[in-house]
Amino acid sequence: MLITKIESFRMKDHPRELLVQIHTDKGIVGLGETNAKPAPAQEMIHTICADLLIGKDPLDIDHIWAKFYQTFNHHGCSGTEMRALSAINMALWDILGKTSNQPLYRLLGGASREKIKVYNTCVGYLSNDDRNRFINEPEKLAEELLNKGITAMKIWPYDELSEEYRGQYITPDLVKKGAEPFKRIRESFGSDMELILEGHGRWNLPSALRIADELEKYGLLWLEDITPVNNVETFQKLKQSTSIPIAASERLFTKYEYLNLLQHGDCDLLIADAAWTGGISEVKKIATLAELYNLPFAPHNCGGPVLNAVNAHICYNLPNLFMMETVRAFYETYYAEIVKEPIELNNGFITPPDRPGHGMELSDAFFERQDLIRQVSLEKNSDSEQKVYNTSGAGDPWKR
Repeated sequence: MLITKIESFRMKDHPRELLVQIHTDKGIVGLGETNAKPAPAQEMIHTICADLLIGKDPLDIDHIWAKFYQTFNHHGCSGTEMRALSAINMALWDILGKTSNQPLYRLLGGASREKIKVYNTCVGYLSNDDRNRFINEPEKLAEELLNKGITAMKIWPYDELSEEYRGQYITPDLVKKGAEPFKRIRESFGSDMELILEGHGRWNLPSALRIADELEKYGLLWLEDITPVNNVETFQKLKQSTSIPIAASERLFTKYEYLNLLQHGDCDLLIADAAWTGGISEVKKIATLAELYNLPFAPHNCGGPVLNAVNAHICYNLPNLFMMETVRAFYETYYAEIVKEPIELNNGFITPPDRPGHGMELSDAFFERQDLIRQVSLEKNSDSEQKVYNTSGAGDPWKR
């Protein structure tokens, strides 16, 4: 079986998403996804990755990953390169599942649980206004989630408060203002709702310590990326100064950066995103790395329906899973516009489909969308382009 075509889709109406289909000469098609920086990832796939893929065996998943990483890493490898590789890797695993007629979680090592507990990240999107509601009516939002069986929620009330001093200083009044949603939810529901602070890497260490000190009384489930991840030793100092568990980080790329965090920093929970840290292959290794340090794992899952399904399979398999992130602002609005049978939540839990691969297929209506930006690679690029990009994965790509 050989790869014959690579097809990618962006949508103007949902500009964060990039969907990738890899076609084979046996008629089997794999589907992958990346997000957050879709336009450059799409260009990367068709100007560089296509030459490395077309004509290759899609079941050589590890070899393809290593080849891509070696090629990309000649000039440093993160961001766009890893987003492209992540989407491709998902599609290759999907092909493997369809070829073997097995669901993805079976290929990863089988099930470790009967169902997966989820938490809700309170993004606002389209008709969903959770982002504003966690500031203005946190009690109503928490009650609504609890009624759906969701007993943990992630919010980021300190983000806007970082703007005035660019995260270098926070006043005592602003510390209390940011804590207000946590206070109101605790007063209304006690410990029924678990609370998580997302920091988006906006604060320096002194400010983060001031925020953590204020939030101690509310018994948070974890603090996530409250400081930038560019100096992992900061996490060690933060962890030594608060009883709140420290989580990191959706902002890291590949197992190598996670190993550096564990060896030279400190945290209580590892988080990784299969859509941009290297795909299914890499997230499985990162989760196993966490297991070596006796740490739980929770995937970052703020993307589309393919990523959601992939994470459900990964979480179903992992022995050291903590819980799975979901975004109801996404799965209640646009997932059904893209795939035939998106995964549904049931009273705060989720299970992956038993269909071969990850189980997601683009719907017929998706291909009729008027906002699609589609690119296709059918054969290797021209000789002139191959002179610019070294596809052997070694040596000087500029042939100096």
